Amino acid sequence: MTSNIITIDGPAGSGKSTVAKILARDLGLKYIDTGAMYRAITLIAIKNNISYEDEESILKLAKSIILEIDSNAGDESKYTMVKINGEDFTDEIRSREVGEAVSIVSKLSGVRKYLVNLQRKLTKNGNAVLEGRDTGSVVCPDAALKIFLTASLNERIKRRDLQIKKVGQSLKRDIIKNEIISRDKIDSSRENSPLIIPENGILIDTTGLSIKEVVDKIKGLYYQRQDVKNKTR
Repeated sequence: MTSNIITIDGPAGSGKSTVAKILARDLGLKYIDTGAMYRAITLIAIKNNISYEDEESILKLAKSIILEIDSNAGDESKYTMVKINGEDFTDEIRSREVGEAVSIVSKLSGVRKYLVNLQRKLTKNGNAVLEGRDTGSVVCPDAALKIFLTASLNERIKRRDLQIKKVGQSLKRDIIKNEIISRDKIDSSRENSPLIIPENGILIDTTGLSIKEVVDKIKGLYYQRQDVKNKTR
């Protein structure tokens, strides 16, 4: 078991980003947004007019760039800062175009293996909260605590709608619904690292729960695991 590693996985709109940031801040751990890394690779594919399914070209380009991730968990309302070759693309990786393509790019086996390797290097010394779709099942399967967040489809649509409006954009709810359903299907059916509840993972349905309630529940589980670990030393 890896000391002080918490993984938070789940589909879009389950609340994992906000929850993971608050946990990292409150527990004094590093926050790692693995999804931002996949978005960055998707963005460079778009900018270079590469087909989303051209694994060889995307992987070659991914290996040629310098990808910097600055995940400051101090403000949960802010996205992870992402730089590609020194240039800030934090806002651009959150565009709708990237959002529509990221599940296609992230299902590519070679891309996933490459980024998983980078993510494991970031967690080499432990003391981190990872957030994504395979952090507990693939990236850190021996994490001290593995959480899988979920929520009803209507709840996830509502959250995604609020998220979009916060950045001054607008989408019809039917479009949001179709995008979420499509992404769920791609994420859960991909051959490499599908979206699943990790072994020994704890499922938490966040529907109707406040962020504080979810965070407090996970903190309780974390402290319980740490207490048991300390007693067995």
